[in-house]
Amino acid sequence: QKSGVADEAKLKAYLDRVSGVGALPAEPTKAAGLLVREGLLTFFQAKQLKLGRYKRFTIGSKYRLLELIGAGGMGAVYLCEHTLMKRLVALKVLPVEKLEDPSNLERFHREARAVAALDHPNIVRAYDIDVHDKLHFLVMEYVDGCSLQDVVARHGPMD
Repeated sequence: QKSGVADEAKLKAYLDRVSGVGALPAEPTKAAGLLVREGLLTFFQAKQLKLGRYKRFTIGSKYRLLELIGAGGMGAVYLCEHTLMKRLVALKVLPVEKLEDPSNLERFHREARAVAALDHPNIVRAYDIDVHDKLHFLVMEYVDGCSLQDVVARHGPMD
């Protein structure tokens, strides 16, 4: 509840329902598993909560973090939901520690401009670039499925 990650009304309804059957298990792993199965938490959210992390499940008031999609040298990419539009997006986040070197922020902005300049059905689109509490992020189209890197690793180079 303190994290604000679960919809308050749905969480209350679920807790009311299980209180009649038997309380939510005291063991965090079992409780988290039930909340994931019920659709109140994602695996990523449950893992973060079990580690004692209850902050930063939203970026600004716009994006709710759902899952970690991948990570690389310039940051991590998260599956997020736009809180008002209920649209899934991919957010590439530049780690705050990368800001110590100003060239990293310029590189991040250059990448965002390069992605924004492309318009092709086989390339994800960039929607926005923004900053919130020193957290710089690029908002991109989310495409479900394997990454090109995974496909090439599995099947080799393409023609």
